[in-house]
Amino acid sequence: VEITLQDINDNPPVFPNDILDVTIEENVGDGFKIMQLTATDADEGPNALVTYTIISGADDSFRIDPESGDLIATKKLDRERRSKYSLLVRADDGKQSSDMRLNITVQDINDHTPQFSRATYSFDIPEDMAPGSIVAAILASDSDSGVNGEVTYSLEEDDEDGTFLLNPVTGVFNVTRLLDYEAQQYYILTAKAEDGGGQASTVRVYFNVLDVNDNSPVFDTTMYSASVSESLPPGSSIITVAASDADDGPNAQLLYKISSGDPHGHFVITREGVLKTKSALDRETQSFYNLMITVNDLALPPVTRFTSTAQVSIILLDVNDCPPTFTSQKMTYIQENTPVDTVVFTAQATDVDSGPNSYVEYSLRGPFGNKFSIGIIDGDVRLVGELDREELSNYTLTIIATDKGEPPLSSTMDVTMMVLDVNDNTPSFSQNIYDIEIEENVLTGTDVIQVFATDVDDGTNGQIRFSIASGNTNSDFRIDSVTGVISVARQLDRETHSSYSLVVQASDRGSSPRVDRTTVNIVLLDVNDCSPVFELSPYTISAKENLENLPKNILQ
Repeated sequence: VEITLQDINDNPPVFPNDILDVTIEENVGDGFKIMQLTATDADEGPNALVTYTIISGADDSFRIDPESGDLIATKKLDRERRSKYSLLVRADDGKQSSDMRLNITVQDINDHTPQFSRATYSFDIPEDMAPGSIVAAILASDSDSGVNGEVTYSLEEDDEDGTFLLNPVTGVFNVTRLLDYEAQQYYILTAKAEDGGGQASTVRVYFNVLDVNDNSPVFDTTMYSASVSESLPPGSSIITVAASDADDGPNAQLLYKISSGDPHGHFVITREGVLKTKSALDRETQSFYNLMITVNDLALPPVTRFTSTAQVSIILLDVNDCPPTFTSQKMTYIQENTPVDTVVFTAQATDVDSGPNSYVEYSLRGPFGNKFSIGIIDGDVRLVGELDREELSNYTLTIIATDKGEPPLSSTMDVTMMVLDVNDNTPSFSQNIYDIEIEENVLTGTDVIQVFATDVDDGTNGQIRFSIASGNTNSDFRIDSVTGVISVARQLDRETHSSYSLVVQASDRGSSPRVDRTTVNIVLLDVNDCSPVFELSPYTISAKENLENLPKNILQ
């Protein structure tokens, strides 16, 4: 007996595994068959017909052929966008079904080059950065994974002198030596980032060396000199000093100033280094200036500013703007017996100008050309005529000093020549003989006469002293030595001495006195100052008493 069992759909389709892990390369494209999924159904016939569907997780990247179970990529996979998928796949026989978890790992292929974080890099580095310092860092990333995503950095051949060192792992730049802005202000390097799969990209790296104020300003020369006229008006340019600074920016901007040599502020210097006059110059006050010019950069605080100095020598050229000035005295004394052709005075004048402007010539002006002359060059005033103080006791000479500038300038000075007296004149009495009568009873001390004498000399040479040279018996008279007044010195007595003839002398007080004499005749007039005196006393006579008439001459 054959019994045929008719199948009923009592078995679900069964996947070989509940979970299946699959790895595929990311470069598969649309329509690529990844694999065929197979589920078996123990039923048979129509009950064993399995239909496949993706329940979830496809993300529009996969589809499955419902009949064959072929898993097909619907678009190009990109691991860098999504590296894992977890698909829930269902096998359905129309009545029953079963699910399987399909984990798809998208395997990386080296389809990406390293990408730098910037299109170009630019870094500013102070020039005083110490060797070995980290100065910059670059970053490149690679979306690939594993070795394909491991980036290594290197430099192209741009940095031939090895100024910078690039860490191949970190992308950090170190400076290997001292930088110098003044020698090289920037570096342009090409950095390469290469992944483990050999994919690489490059980027430009700009290093801008920042100036540090490490250079002092330098003058073109340390010594400048100029010669200018002293008549140069204020504001005139004299000389331009120039300095340069190898630094940059404010570190190279310069400021000039006069640090010494101009205590009175005759000069000023501009920011461009032009030295100008600030006030009027005077060579006679100061003919030479030695200015110290200082230049400093304008580095911003707190950076130290550097300075340099230069010397500027300025010589003032003379202009004939000063007349001669007399330095000699304005009065001199001359003995009246000075010989002719004797130098009696020397005129001295100086001219503070220089060169021919300072050469002085002398001349005389006035009415005394017959007495004096002057040397044109030496200024010696000579006596050309004899002097006589008693004729003229002083002369006023006008001396002219003229320089040899163009036009010449001159000045004058009046010099008084005082003629000193020489004892060349003898005192002279006003009378050769004086006659006088006085009574004999004139009291002692009474002035009886005054004699007069004159001396045309001066000073002691003209001072007269009177004295009685002779004839003054018993010193009965005295004379005032200064006034010449003769007075009675003792009681006079005509009966003893009735007249006097006094010789009076007048002498000057010169070193070799000169003398004149006169005679003073004094006659004493009688005064009744004496009683009669008997020649004998007593008189004795004898007479006869009886004589009637005595003789007349009985007593004689």
